[in-house]
Amino acid sequence: MGRTRRIVLAVALAALASVPVLALAAGGGPVKGAKYSGSIGPGYPMSFKVSANGRDVDSLVVAFEETCSPGAGSVAPKYHYPTLAITGGKFSGTSTDSFGKTVSDRLQISGSFSGRDASGKVKDFSHIKSLPNCTQTEPFTAKAK
Repeated sequence: MGRTRRIVLAVALAALASVPVLALAAGGGPVKGAKYSGSIGPGYPMSFKVSANGRDVDSLVVAFEETCSPGAGSVAPKYHYPTLAITGGKFSGTSTDSFGKTVSDRLQISGSFSGRDASGKVKDFSHIKSLPNCTQTEPFTAKAK
């Protein structure tokens, strides 16, 4: 009877040990070579590609219009990001833009992957000369096509 218990215990432990590995494989990182698209906050579009080896976010473009300053436009400007590394299923980076000599924006993005889904947040730091600085954060979601 002792031997049977040891076998049952060994099988049970082996099964439990494989659960986290299976869960990670099922939804952990991004889909290699996939193009993701989605939206930020109130519906601003975003898109990016995951490299063929799954290590980088490429061609990330985010449309974003901060609304915490007066006089927000009707068309959200597009921000282009450099290649961002994917580490542990997560990525982050910054894009900056200036609109003339009086307006500058810094847009930070941080996100994570769960297989075909990506989610995170975009944080805007806006400076308009003669107005108080403005900081606004919006969530994003994207899905692989």
